[in-house]
Amino acid sequence: MTYILTGWYETDNGAVMLDESGHCLADIVAQLQRVDEDFGHTDMELELHLPNGEIKTVEETVARMVQS
Repeated sequence: MTYILTGWYETDNGAVMLDESGHCLADIVAQLQRVDEDFGHTDMELELHLPNGEIKTVEETVARMVQS
């Protein structure tokens, strides 16, 4: 099953748009952190598109995930 994370997050150079997919949210967050270690630590608006068609806002979840 594929999950898709869309939205944006803030960087020193402005907002970066996202459209990333993976097997779960943790997988997608890990991919994004490999590219930008600050991902999840700045202002962001993110939606997770679930395989069943449901869409959830996940800014708080991502922020908690990257705190550890």
